[in-house]
This record gives sequence, C-alpha cells and structure tokens, in this order.
Amino acid sequence: MSRKMLQVPLATFVLLSLVLQIAAAAAADAAATSATGIDASLKNAKLIESKVLPDLGSLSRSQQEDEKWQPVYRFIDDGFPVLELYGYKPKSDIPYTLIVPKIDVRNIEKPRLKEFMLEHLVPGKIYDSYSGVGNSKEEEESFGNGNGHKIVFRKLEKSHNNVWLLNGQQILYKLRINENLMAIAIDGYLGDRKSPYSKRNIQETNNRNNDPQPLEQPNITNAHAKVEPVIKESKASPLMSFLGNMKTGTKVFQHFLSKSNLTRIMDDNAYTVLIPSDNAFQRWHPIDWGFYPFSVPEFTESVLRNHFLPMQRPLRLADVRNMDEVVVHTLGGEDVVFHGQPTPTVNNVTIMSDYQLSNGNQVFIISEVLFVTEAVVSKLHQMHKDKETPPLLAFPWFGAQFLSHSFLALERDPRFSQITRYLNNAEIAPHISGANYTFFVPEDRAFEKLGYDRLSDEVMGSQRGVKMLLNHFVKGRLYNRDLRDNEVFETIGGGHIKITRNPGSNYTSVNNAQITESEVFVYNLGTMYYLDDILYSHMLRDFVSKSTKTRSNRHGSDSGGGGSRSTSRPSDVEIVPNEFEGEHNGGDYAIHGDDEDFEDEIITPKALPVQIYELPK
Repeated sequence: MSRKMLQVPLATFVLLSLVLQIAAAAAADAAATSATGIDASLKNAKLIESKVLPDLGSLSRSQQEDEKWQPVYRFIDDGFPVLELYGYKPKSDIPYTLIVPKIDVRNIEKPRLKEFMLEHLVPGKIYDSYSGVGNSKEEEESFGNGNGHKIVFRKLEKSHNNVWLLNGQQILYKLRINENLMAIAIDGYLGDRKSPYSKRNIQETNNRNNDPQPLEQPNITNAHAKVEPVIKESKASPLMSFLGNMKTGTKVFQHFLSKSNLTRIMDDNAYTVLIPSDNAFQRWHPIDWGFYPFSVPEFTESVLRNHFLPMQRPLRLADVRNMDEVVVHTLGGEDVVFHGQPTPTVNNVTIMSDYQLSNGNQVFIISEVLFVTEAVVSKLHQMHKDKETPPLLAFPWFGAQFLSHSFLALERDPRFSQITRYLNNAEIAPHISGANYTFFVPEDRAFEKLGYDRLSDEVMGSQRGVKMLLNHFVKGRLYNRDLRDNEVFETIGGGHIKITRNPGSNYTSVNNAQITESEVFVYNLGTMYYLDDILYSHMLRDFVSKSTKTRSNRHGSDSGGGGSRSTSRPSDVEIVPNEFEGEHNGGDYAIHGDDEDFEDEIITPKALPVQIYELPK
C-alpha cells in the first residue's frame, strides 16, 4: 500500500524535472538569440545588429572596365543606396566581405531588395582563404551574413579544379578591394528556402529550359543551379505617373529616370524630388556637335541621385518660405541649401513650381540642373571623348565620316605623312562607309624601315595596296578592354589580327606590330590605335624588291650579269616597277579578288573574336 502511494510523487518529480530541463534549454536558446532574431553565438552578431556598411570612400574606379570588377561596382551602386534608406551607415576600419551574386540587383522586386542585399554581406570578416574555414567546422559556422544566416564553405568532392562552394553556390573568383574589404563572386545567389523571397523564387521561377526547379537538390553538384527571380509587373509609381501626365517641361528628366534604378529605391519611402526643367538639360546640349554630359550613363545616374532628398517628412514649399535656411542631404551624398526669401531657391536655383504626389511625396520643378558646372563637364569630357558627336564633313569623303575625320586628324600629325598619302591614293571609302570602326594606324617609321615610304602612289592604289590597307580596319569599335590576350578579329580586308598582351608589362601587340598609343577616339565614330609596324606588309614586299632591281638595271649595271648591281638611285628618280602598268589599267578594284594571298581566307563575324585564324606569313 505504501509503495503505491510513493509511486505518484516519484512520477510527478520526474515530470517536473523534465519540464524544468526544457524550460532551462528554452531560456538558454532565448539568451543566445538577440531581440532582432540574430543568433548571438555568431562572432559578428553585434556588427549585424549595428547596421554597418563598409566604408567606400577610398574605393577606386580604375578597374571599372574590367569584366570581373563590373559586377562588383554594379552590386555596390545599385544595392547600397537601398540599405542606406533603412538606416545602414558606412563605418571605417571594419573588415567586410561582399558576396557578389550573378544576378542584377535591379531585377529583384522592391519588397525583397533589403533582404536580398543583406543575404550577400558579411560584416566583420574577410575571407582570404577558403581552405581554413572549410576544414574547421567551428570557424566556418561562426560568422553570419546580414540576415544572420551562417556562412559555410565546402570544397566540391571529386573536384580536380579545386572548386569551392559558398552556401551551396560555386565560387567564381575573389577580388581584394582594399585592406578591409573583399569581394567574392558566386555563380548564382544566396537565400535560405525559409526566407520569403527565396522560397518565392523557387516556386515561381523556371530555368532556362522552362522546366520547374526542384525544391530539393539530390546531389551537391547541382547545388549551384542558376535560379533567377522574376519581376512581376507593378503599377506605375506615383512619381512616374505624375511625370507621364506632364505634357511638357519634364520629359528629359522622365527619360533619364526611367532608365535608372531610382524609382525602385524611392517608391516606398518619403522624399522630396527636385526636377530640372527640359530647358535646364537643354542648356548642356551642343547646338550642332560636341559633348553632351548626359550621354554618360554613370554621370547621369549620379546627378539624378543628387536630386532626390530622403526625408522623414517631405519638405513643402510653405516650409521653405517660412525658414531662412534649410540644409538637406541628398541621396547621392551632397548637401542642398534651401532659402525662402526673397523667392524660394535651392542652391540659388529658382523653384519654379511645386506639386504633391498621391503618396504624399513632394516635387519641386527647378530651373537648373544641380551640381553640373562647366568645370565638371570639361573634366567629364576629357574622360569620355568617345561620347562626343562630330561635325558633318563634306570632304574628303562625305559618305565615310569616320574615315574623313580620321584622315584630317592624322594629317595634322607629322608622324603620319605616309598613311595619309596611302589613304589619298587607295580608294577605300566605299568599304569604310559611315561609322563604328577601329583603325590600326602605322606610323611613318613603320613605312621607312620596310622601304615602303619609297613606294609609288600607283602601287599604294593597286588591288594589293587597297587590300593591305583594309587589313588595318576592323568593323566595330574596339576599346582597350576588348583587346584581350589571344583574341583574334577579322579585318575589313578579309585577314585576321591576333592580340597579344605580355604578362607583367603594358605592351600590347597586334600581329607583328606593337601598339604605341591606345584609344585615340575619333569622336563617337570609332577608335584608332597607333602601331610601330605595318600589318600584312608582305603583300607589297615584291613591289619594293622589283623597284630596287629596276633601278639597278637603269643606272649603270652590267646587263650581262657579270658585275655587281647597285641599289642606289638619284633622288629625282621615281620608283615605278615596269610590270605595274601592265598589271592594272585603271578602273575599280575588287576587294576580294582571286589573290593567292587570300585564297584560304576565313569569313567570320566582323569585330568578333574568332577561334580559327591564319596570321600573315
């Protein structure tokens, strides 16, 4: 009897003990999790909660033409302003890693922008190496991204190419931006299936073959399958609706704004926007030809950012009139100063009119574009001469504007007397019509070292002469960034040129010639590169040899062949090979004739690298 009475208290004691253990474990879990939901065991938990961004004040743009750096700059430029609107602030001397996704931030729907960006930021850590974090479980799980999700590195099993995965996404490359900032590019994007935007992506997005994406990945090799979120059609923002209803006066601003990322950033936030009138933009437009600063997209975007004023409460015109001075920080990082008397102005520019949008935000129409001055435009012009529009030339070739402007530019330079003589005699204008070309220009010393400066005008204008000259032209505008090592391009003359870049030096070669000056822009028509040698020079080599022999026969040589032949000639004797006159009797020359030098020519798309090529013998 007594034993039965003892069983009840014992069971109760065991049950209470279990309850207490569960409560203690829950309390420990709660203590390890911050109020913001960030796991306190993460070494960078406090940094995540403090809403810090890397300090980009010293960020250099010198690599912006490099293909590896371009996604990094786009990720920063398009994504960081979003976080700044949510109170994230740059802080110096904080280690930071950017995980650069293989997707344009502008393709993410607005409600998911903040979470998407935070998923790819790791404050407090620079990953110089993957091997250490990949082998140490304690280390790899101790840092999290901006959403508090742990960063995990894994080396792909049975990988001969040392392939690493970051949270399941293949690492493409890494770049050291500065001593406190590292960028790691991945082949995809990050996102836990439990997070709203990534779960939505998996359910709604199809792959390239339009097959549904599986929810589970059965094999780790498929863990980095590309899944890109789609943009749902949304209603026009209040600002864009306002601009669309304006019949005149703001069309230029509307055009530039529609091409920018600002509408995505600003639609769900309080702001005041300063809209320059069409006349304000027109002031900077050249009358007939010249440089228009807003033809540079990066500059235009930065100017627009400095016309948006994020504010807790939009500024009204009545507020401006009632205050002596109001200083407001722009989205682009500048300060604007409002004055109410005697008339409302911002940075001493007149506020012409004001409107309140349907969402309560404020619009001021102003008479000038802010932060654009003659000095700024002049400096921008020097950096972007390829954007300058040219005057229309009737001479020397009306239908070949690139060729005409190139000729006039070279004619003014004493280094190019031979190529201008060549252009004068070779009828190539029908083959270089219009614009959008690259011209590889040999200097005079290239002609002189081969003896080509002594060739007659008739030889330069011959069929071979025309074809050799056309092998210095490529259809399409090539920038220095396009001239990659081992790239091959087809010329207008049907030949091919191979680019060679010597590692560790600034030298770039085109076939046998070395580039002595790069990116000489001919307005927005095309580009020239200066060379120290002639391309496909073998095509006229026989004319130089025959001319030498002809001069020897004419001046004192023994026709019996017993004596030596002199190659010297009086200065007043013109070099004209005997065979030339019988070979060509005038008329037009076909560019692709039955010339033995080009019987094996390969036809490929213009201005595109080709895989199969023949270099001149």
